[in-house]
Amino acid sequence: MLSAMKRLPFLFGLIALLLAVEPCIQAGSSNKKKDVLSIRIHGEGSSEDGEKFTVPVTLLDGRKAFLSIMPLLSEHDIKAIYPYKAADGSGGVYLKLDGHGANLLTEYSIERMGRGGVLVVMINGRQVIDLLVDAPVRDGVFVIPYGLTMAEVARLVNAFPIIGQENNPKQKKKKQPFSPTNIMLPPKASDLRNLQAPAQ
Repeated sequence: MLSAMKRLPFLFGLIALLLAVEPCIQAGSSNKKKDVLSIRIHGEGSSEDGEKFTVPVTLLDGRKAFLSIMPLLSEHDIKAIYPYKAADGSGGVYLKLDGHGANLLTEYSIERMGRGGVLVVMINGRQVIDLLVDAPVRDGVFVIPYGLTMAEVARLVNAFPIIGQENNPKQKKKKQPFSPTNIMLPPKASDLRNLQAPAQ
């Protein structure tokens, strides 16, 4: 009986140790989650839409605005990318959207064109750039002209095929990590001319 009593503190100590170590084990097993790339492109909303649908924000130029809580586009709408180095030394990227994303972008850009609306680009929770909607986008390509870090560009290249190489088996299974020093030059107009426009 005494030996069993002596074991109880040991068992309680062991249980406490396991409970303390479990979060560390889970954190170690979720290293892949750190590599997840979250892209959220939010359209501008109105204060009249209410707090369930919009959130007040300060845009990068200091202007106050309301953004739609539900993103217009996300990484799930991207088919392929074309990264490049912007003039300010940051990264830029062309995002070729799937049919769903292309249609959403076309509708939004036509509806908001000339009304001073913006699209706010968030990557892994960081506000990268606010883009003024000044023309309809009918080609299914969304451009982030600058503002990306080299690490963000590297993640994009590892996550998506390069525009024009979507069917290349090497693009589907990328084994070598992308080197941030290997940024491409901006594509020529001919590189993007063959992109399919969204269905009207």
